[in-house]
Amino acid sequence: MKNSIYTLPSTNPSGSSTSLRCSIEAGLRGTSAPTVPGSTAADAAWAFKRSVPTVVLYDEQGLRLYDRITSDAPEYYLFEDELNLFKTYGAEIARAMGFPGMTRTDDGHDDDSQHDDDRERQTHVPAKPWKPARWGDADVGKFNNGVNGEEGLGGGWDRGYDVVELGAGALRKTAFFLSALADALPNAPVGAAPIAYHPLDLSLPELDRVLGEMDDDFGARLGGKVDCIGLHGDYEAGLEFIRSGRLAELRENSARGRARKSPGGLGLDAVDPPSTALSLNRTESLPESPLPVTPHQSERALNPSPTFSPLSAHIVTPDADCAPFPATLADFGKAALAGTAGRPWSPDSSASVSALPVPPRPLHLVFLGSSLGNFERDAAPAFLRSLPLKPGDTLLIGLDGRPAPGPEGCRKVEVAYNDPHGHTRAFEEHGWDVVRAELGLTNDAGIDFVGRYNEVLGRHEAYFKSRDRQTIPLSDGEVQLEKGELLNIEWSYKYSYGEALELFDQASLLVINSWKAPDSEYRLWLLERPNAHFMSDPTPVALDALAAGPIDRALSVGKWHDWETMWKLWDHITLEMIPEDMLHQKPIDLRHICLFYLGHIPTFLDMFLARATDGVPTEPATYRDIFERGIDPDVDDPNQCHTHSEVPKTADEWPTLSEILAFRDRVRARVRRIYADVGAGRLTLSRSLGRHLFMGLEHEAMHAETLLYMLLQAPSTRAPSMLARPQWDVLARHWAREADTHMNKVLAIPAGDVVLGHDDAEHDDAAYPTAADWEAHEFGWDNEHPRTAAHVPAFEVDSLPVTNAEYAAFLGTVTAANAPASWVALDGADVGNGGWAVRTLYGPVGFDVAGKWPLMASKQELDAFAAAKGGRMPTEPELRRLWQTDAGPRPAELTANIGFKNWHPIPPTNTVADHAGHIVHGHNGGVWEWTSTPHMPLSDGYVQSKLYPGYAADFFDHKHYVVLGGSYASSPTFAARPSFRNFYQYNYRYAFIGGRVAYDA
Repeated sequence: MKNSIYTLPSTNPSGSSTSLRCSIEAGLRGTSAPTVPGSTAADAAWAFKRSVPTVVLYDEQGLRLYDRITSDAPEYYLFEDELNLFKTYGAEIARAMGFPGMTRTDDGHDDDSQHDDDRERQTHVPAKPWKPARWGDADVGKFNNGVNGEEGLGGGWDRGYDVVELGAGALRKTAFFLSALADALPNAPVGAAPIAYHPLDLSLPELDRVLGEMDDDFGARLGGKVDCIGLHGDYEAGLEFIRSGRLAELRENSARGRARKSPGGLGLDAVDPPSTALSLNRTESLPESPLPVTPHQSERALNPSPTFSPLSAHIVTPDADCAPFPATLADFGKAALAGTAGRPWSPDSSASVSALPVPPRPLHLVFLGSSLGNFERDAAPAFLRSLPLKPGDTLLIGLDGRPAPGPEGCRKVEVAYNDPHGHTRAFEEHGWDVVRAELGLTNDAGIDFVGRYNEVLGRHEAYFKSRDRQTIPLSDGEVQLEKGELLNIEWSYKYSYGEALELFDQASLLVINSWKAPDSEYRLWLLERPNAHFMSDPTPVALDALAAGPIDRALSVGKWHDWETMWKLWDHITLEMIPEDMLHQKPIDLRHICLFYLGHIPTFLDMFLARATDGVPTEPATYRDIFERGIDPDVDDPNQCHTHSEVPKTADEWPTLSEILAFRDRVRARVRRIYADVGAGRLTLSRSLGRHLFMGLEHEAMHAETLLYMLLQAPSTRAPSMLARPQWDVLARHWAREADTHMNKVLAIPAGDVVLGHDDAEHDDAAYPTAADWEAHEFGWDNEHPRTAAHVPAFEVDSLPVTNAEYAAFLGTVTAANAPASWVALDGADVGNGGWAVRTLYGPVGFDVAGKWPLMASKQELDAFAAAKGGRMPTEPELRRLWQTDAGPRPAELTANIGFKNWHPIPPTNTVADHAGHIVHGHNGGVWEWTSTPHMPLSDGYVQSKLYPGYAADFFDHKHYVVLGGSYASSPTFAARPSFRNFYQYNYRYAFIGGRVAYDA
């Protein structure tokens, strides 16, 4: 039986490659100074100047020796733990990846009710004008198996899935994994199998062996659902091949081969060879996920006119035929300006722009065996960033964790990498046989394999140790190895829980789910790359340090990618989640209709941009009369309200959606021109201009959250699709396995001092006309100024916020009169918790899933719960004090559920220490937190803003109270800035706010 394997083209433009011999000789020449792997006296004994490339371990014979480790060395826990994770959680992993699967009920039956609910939520097919220019689908929703498809990440199963494993894998693990994926699919019709499995490996014999054994042993089970097409080449060649969109050609070629073979098996026979069936010459690659071009890098000056067309395919709405605009700012600078300057854009003006290609079906990359541990820590994020993941794709990665600190943990790792049976030693020392063969050595003294676990650096270190003094001839000389000299061969880094989260954040990846081995720290992580990613650490970093301009260096001014991220998010909310018939509706009576916010955001921004530059409004200037300011009326008496814009009374008096979007795009172009002018030196970044840009970006982030909590109240809201659709049963089981971290306890907080607010006097801006004098300045809103010290007496506080389940128990009988606004009655039920669920943007979720989530309710409701428990809401200083203690949670660290890591709350967690000795602080599940502090100035030093005088001053009324932190739908900048003070009316029921109970000491 002939396997289907394709040799990939080299990614070296010259067609040359560095030979193995050259790599070996370069390592043996070494460095002039030794590398000491640590700072202690013990580390000095492991110093080395020379190395041998790790690739010498993985020839055909080496891979067979490695297989013996996995099969005959139980001490090598990584393999067995990963295998058992697939055996135990294979069905869950498949579901989380977006495969249909089934939900297992308590009585052991399969239940597809969640999918029925999902399908019901996705029955509306948006009209084409409602399709934002995103990643190129013809329509949104299940009807074209697009990214909103009912089955989750990739649409219906019949669209198919590409699974690419980096490394040929091991038959036992791969078989269980592929079986889980196949079992998650219904029986496929005759024709192409829905799953195309592509193992990528540098060893052609290994590929042939693995695929042959796969077909022999599992062909009958996987046949009709899985086709196996090997990719022969290195990682770079394989990833470039994927970026170039060539997997589809492989599938088509394989299908032609299947038509000539007998039924059954994995589809490995009679496929045309690459030389005749498929041209694999290197083609122009598709963009990998390019970094946005910073303004000062633009090759063409931008037209100063404020009436301009949209910026990129990610931030505009196309015409009725969904023709997108250029996808990058480089395209914008070179092409979009041509012939359009001075002409306002409208939805009909984009027809001449060619459409992006329809994207390929979902891609699931698989990187197992903790192979990422062979990368240096600082190189691993760059490698993960290079992976060609688009929205809807996933990365399943196996990663070994640091063991428990101490001799026992070190011993566990060292025995795993040097088993008593000698299998690891034979595998490692075979690498020197490869060196001998490449260099033609015949009478060398040889080496011994030695290794250790470096607990401080969290890695196993493998070395060759020269048995005697010996001379190694090279092509241009020779090197002398001393007796006992060490040659580094490979590292195997271990990642603690906190280190793994930091790694993924640096690689712009979000965790969908994870599965941990019961007897070690080995985990399988399922990750995705969102279309709009908010870094957990919002501290700006220049995209290109050599080309860093004033905006790149200014701490508090959003970078261009921050605007792009925000606009992608805003357009997703407004143009994909709001059905057309909802535009003129009020999901909450205390707010305007949805359409208002689509006009308010660009109008507010344009007012600030005009004031900071030439004073000329973007047309139509009359939008200011309608959209300048929204409303926050008194909850008890909605007729009492601050000053606000007068809005139209009837639907036909409002501007049309197309008119508002055209205006929005002109305002966005104005932002772009400001960034381009600052980058090119045509405009000085004064502190005043920086503040205007800061306020415009944060204002949009605030309203994105406002709009979402409004949409939460509307049953016709479309579910978000920027992330993988939650598989609630899978998540519930995952949270149940971590129940020990969700147990509430009372923390005793000692007395101490806290700092509230910061010094940010708006009236001082005029003293800083150039950026050099204020780059490190932190902007805020007027209620954050001035910096104020406060002493906090000792107090006690719950480690976790009030949960939905706790509040339901407090109510006893839930009715429409006492249920929080974040709950919803099911099927008209009015009594009993069984008839109630928690609202989410994906639809109602039962208490079996959401019971441990933080309750979202008014301060009035939470006050009643706290009083019944003998406590109260904490004060603003107390909550800040809690967040600075070692045992306290943190509102903005890696574990915090902020910045759209999820589009729903999650169970809150307590603070723990990981095996790297790092404190992994707990989080509150993704809600703001109420305080008992009325929203008033911090001190007599308060100065009302002149740029936005009504921001805070209109709400110093003893009805609004301070809330702190941030929610799952908040920009991380709020939670990460300790001075930020949000505020809501004490009886406002709709915002994403929870609370924890505090007690007098």
